[in-house]
Amino acid sequence: MSEQLLDDSVLVDHEPDGGVFPATVVPVIRPIVDGERSQGAGQTLDLVDPSDGVPFARVACAGPEEIDQAAEAAARSAALWRSTPFDERGAALRRLAKLIYEQRFEIAELIAREQGKPTVEALTLEILPALDHLRFITNRAERYHAGLSVDPRHPFYAHKRAHYLYDALGVVAIVTPSPLPFAIPLVQLAAALAMGNAVLLKPSQRTPLCGLRIGELAEQAGFPAGVVNVIPAVPEDTLRLVTHPKVDKVFVTGGLEAGQHVMAAAGCTPLPVVLCLGGKHPTIVAGDADVDLAARGVVWGALANCGQNCGAIERVYVEERVASRFLDRVIVEVDRLIVGGALEEGTDIGPLSSPERREHVHRQVTEAVDGGAKLLRGGKIPDGPGYFYPPTVLLDPPQDSALMQDETLGPVIPIVVVESLERAILLANDSKYALSASGWTKSAEHAGRLMQGLQAGVVTINDVLYAFGEPAATWSGYRRSGIGQNHGTPGLREMSRQRFVSFDPMPGEAPVFAFPYDAEMSAMVRSSVEYLHTEGWLSRLAAIVRLFRSKRFRARLHPRRVVFAKKNSLR
Repeated sequence: MSEQLLDDSVLVDHEPDGGVFPATVVPVIRPIVDGERSQGAGQTLDLVDPSDGVPFARVACAGPEEIDQAAEAAARSAALWRSTPFDERGAALRRLAKLIYEQRFEIAELIAREQGKPTVEALTLEILPALDHLRFITNRAERYHAGLSVDPRHPFYAHKRAHYLYDALGVVAIVTPSPLPFAIPLVQLAAALAMGNAVLLKPSQRTPLCGLRIGELAEQAGFPAGVVNVIPAVPEDTLRLVTHPKVDKVFVTGGLEAGQHVMAAAGCTPLPVVLCLGGKHPTIVAGDADVDLAARGVVWGALANCGQNCGAIERVYVEERVASRFLDRVIVEVDRLIVGGALEEGTDIGPLSSPERREHVHRQVTEAVDGGAKLLRGGKIPDGPGYFYPPTVLLDPPQDSALMQDETLGPVIPIVVVESLERAILLANDSKYALSASGWTKSAEHAGRLMQGLQAGVVTINDVLYAFGEPAATWSGYRRSGIGQNHGTPGLREMSRQRFVSFDPMPGEAPVFAFPYDAEMSAMVRSSVEYLHTEGWLSRLAAIVRLFRSKRFRARLHPRRVVFAKKNSLR
């Protein structure tokens, strides 16, 4: 229950599991619509620090009318923003990067308090990738803004000047999750803005403050009012956003169920949708792997951010000839980890983001143990405040268990011993998800087999998690992991409409195959087809001679353009 005190604060009584905290005055944070703080007429969300379960803020969500207002504002501003010279757009993005750098420690602390990852992890997994991507986006978007030249392949059209132009979509709706509450929305928002779009950002219900902080930073960087709107919303109002007639494209990062709901709703409109959904990252430790490197990489790849990454390692397949040594090293690495509050110095692993997430993780672990898995470490919910769960290691859980088939998003390392690399690849691909995968080997041959054999949008060998932080790498999956592309130059293209344009500086009297369709046209067409597609060079020579004799061909396309074309074959 709460008692309204002021326009910007409330008194909150909170009764977590295991005790009652005294009433606390917390700030009320409201949506950003058209450059101003709106009332927040929707539901309210009390934000709880996952390290201790104590409320520290309240968010007033946007209601249906505010979503409409934000969409209208974005549509108005998009028309002006898309026509803004890229020099100005790029300058605003560089100011945004500068502000993030200057406020990096404050932002990291906000991430830690709201989401639960240690502050050092907030810097390495969120702030640093955000800055790196901003630089990449700003540099590459200018190239796309100018257009990309096209080299015509057809000899009849080789003299034309052709380009691909990349135009702004208009209004982009971005729906983002809680595991990376700053980096994911920031990177997508920056790509959208760089390509000339206005943005409606709907951050996760669990971590709306990070999204709202991005809106504040955009305002400080000088983006015009209405170009960036941040609208926390509950699921039913989110569906209103992704089907709004003013929205031109929807980008969703999150769980499978959320993506299915959004795609079903947007598909009725219809709206194009890019989905980056769940993952069940398999990693394979080959028999020739550097066991120490593999163990350190697997433990970090599985437990960073308390396992709450769509690209986190959630399945480990190890060849039996190194299994014993690998297991020993994993246990040593896990035992070294310090679990604690996100703001405490020296913490390696913070809490899970919510009690619901912890219950989900524990249920999967318990069911796997009941199904025959051997519990080597962890697996018990600790006493005390906060949503902590210990680093958990299991050996040989059943392949058909929920732990091995459904997303876990928790600090769990399930390890399966296999007899061969081929068996490991087969089991790794036994999943409805195909977002990311990895492997560990000293052999270039084995690395090639893993890169070819592992069916995922991102495959890395002898490293893990880094692809999200590499600006040139795409982040995308298939099967139930999503559709479309994020990051890199393909991500910029997703934020634009590609158009083909051309200019003929020396046109003939008419297009080469224009009316009338008389006997002369029929002869010219037959000769053209033979010239372009015959296999014999003598037939091709005869066909070009006939074309050169055609008065109509010479009037519409000078023979020299064909003879001296840079590309004189479709092959």
